[in-house]
Amino acid sequence: MTRVRRRRLTTGQKIVLTVAAMIAIALPGWLLTQSYLGKRQAALFLASEAVVDGPPCPSLTKAQFDAQHLKAPKATFYEGVAFARQFGHMECRALRYGAGWGTEVYPVCQFTSPKTLVITKGERTWYFEPGPGQPATVGLPKGQAHCVMASNFTIKKLTGS
Repeated sequence: MTRVRRRRLTTGQKIVLTVAAMIAIALPGWLLTQSYLGKRQAALFLASEAVVDGPPCPSLTKAQFDAQHLKAPKATFYEGVAFARQFGHMECRALRYGAGWGTEVYPVCQFTSPKTLVITKGERTWYFEPGPGQPATVGLPKGQAHCVMASNFTIKKLTGS
């Protein structure tokens, strides 16, 4: 029986294999961390733009809304919520819970001058009347609509040459 002699690895080969193994283990973890932290930074930036302080929007019951013959014909669906308004423009974004660390999101929409708002999520409907020419911001954290009469959203006019 002939004995096969194995060739031993040199010190240089051992170092190369060790470095390659470390890269193979560390690189995917580093890439995942960078991706997650980048997404968190973006979420924090979006949240900072959507945080608006202002007085609460006057809320109405369905009976009050109907009795005043108010309307909100312009509807947009975003993140499973219907945002209806009478006038103006809107911009929505999904914000992450937990100061940007969470994985779940909730919608926040800003309006230039909605006059009336009807927010519907599932079986729940909220009615707000910020009034004509008043900006508004509506968020639905934990599935509850909150409206304030303020907004960071404006329409920028383009200047032509």
